[in-house]
Amino acid sequence: MFGKLKAYIYRDVTNPNENADGAITLRISSLITIVYLVILIAIVLYTKSAGLIMCNLFFIAVYGYAFWLTYHDMTKGAMLWYNVATIGFVCFDIIHIGWNSGVQQFLFVLILFNLLFTYTSKATQALVTVVLCMIRLYLYYYCRVNAQIVFMEGAPEVVLQIITTGIVFVLLFICGVMLSKDSQEIERKLKKHNEELEAAANTDTLTKLWNRHRLMRYMEKRLAESNDFLSIAIGDIDFFKKVNDTYGHDCGDEVLRTIARVIEKKMEGQGVTARWGGEEFIFVFEGVNGDDAKVKLSVVQDAIKKTVIRYEDLELKITMTFGLVEYDPKLKLHENIKVADDRLYIGKEAGRDRIVY
Repeated sequence: MFGKLKAYIYRDVTNPNENADGAITLRISSLITIVYLVILIAIVLYTKSAGLIMCNLFFIAVYGYAFWLTYHDMTKGAMLWYNVATIGFVCFDIIHIGWNSGVQQFLFVLILFNLLFTYTSKATQALVTVVLCMIRLYLYYYCRVNAQIVFMEGAPEVVLQIITTGIVFVLLFICGVMLSKDSQEIERKLKKHNEELEAAANTDTLTKLWNRHRLMRYMEKRLAESNDFLSIAIGDIDFFKKVNDTYGHDCGDEVLRTIARVIEKKMEGQGVTARWGGEEFIFVFEGVNGDDAKVKLSVVQDAIKKTVIRYEDLELKITMTFGLVEYDPKLKLHENIKVADDRLYIGKEAGRDRIVY
């Protein structure tokens, strides 16, 4: 039973332009205030004030109407009626049962509601706050110069004050929880968005490998933290321009994507790799000297040679040439990469499909 009621209250709005949290908070608050008004009516029954009882029943109906509106994509209208009902019953009950009832505290809830769940300008929100403040001040002044219409003394007045304070704090707590939930959701979305932006900034769009910028930042950090062996290689797809000229750039893109997948798989656990630019890839073997790096790189080279690249009706095979260097701490990072790049071009001139170390 409770589960069904909770599911009903927490039902999402169907209008994408409306805030579900606002509608849900309105529903919960309307129900709580209705319960409060029922308790208030029960407390003042002994006064036999038919007018007081009937008017509070009327405000219960208004809250019920506001509750109903939230299920029909009219949250703004529901908020308006909630405001009307709250201001109405606060003014009416304060005039009838006096300031000591504590009913005026519901105006604080209304201020928070309007700040959190109405997407109006700051000026409008400020105006609403000022109006509510003026209503409270007027009611205080009225109670100072006028006697209450319905007198409650002793236990009923104390009980009503306690219940009123408790209900108001519950409503303020609910608003705070919903605000916290909304803030956490915004923070989560912002964090996810920032992670996506960071990934986009560090990832090559076509191959999904790291890009040059990401690898260089990683290498600079890695070199600052460790003095272990390090080997760097640059690989270039042989005759890639011919692939583009013969079969088109879409085919060339498929070649790059396929080769990137092979490289990523074979480099797993061996080090890091990135697209260096164009048809060039860079390989970093950590904790590995040049001789061992050449052995590991030859595994990558063989896997690429054996890979069949399928594009439409075509089946292509390609090779790569590599320049390899064991990192020399006497040289700067870009100078070591330059050595690897120079060896790559020596391999190109020597006939391609080889590792020059």
